[in-house]
Amino acid sequence: MKDNQVTGNYYTLGHMVQFTGLTDRTLRNYISMGLLIGEKINNIWHFTPEQVEAFVKSPSVRPSILAKKNALVYDFLLDDKKKSEQCCIILDIPGVNEKEASEFFCYSINDGTYQNIHFSFDSAGYTPRVILKGDASEVLKLVNNFYHLNS
Repeated sequence: MKDNQVTGNYYTLGHMVQFTGLTDRTLRNYISMGLLIGEKINNIWHFTPEQVEAFVKSPSVRPSILAKKNALVYDFLLDDKKKSEQCCIILDIPGVNEKEASEFFCYSINDGTYQNIHFSFDSAGYTPRVILKGDASEVLKLVNNFYHLNS
């Protein structure tokens, strides 16, 4: 089993990389420091939704996560030499279950259906926020699939 596969009601390190924008190495350092709590099963880190939520809301790591999320948008805006149609979408989705929304985007991207999308999710505020950047047709298809399932 790869480290980015879906494993029941758990998130893996691959999911955490997507959620936070932080690197695998940075997340492993947070595990070593005790800031990210999880369980290693069959040599793969697993995190419950509650552990993920506690981590992303931690004042010790929140600034790093926000910087990575902002960089996703800034990098898109600064890149004026794109070779294909790209888009960057920020979705604020009030009234949607944040766990279901994060799982939909994370699992959809992780299952290999969408190859060229960068994803960020934030639910630390009052409204869940999703940032998607990448190939325009793939991003729009993913957003349409999300709204089709939630309508």
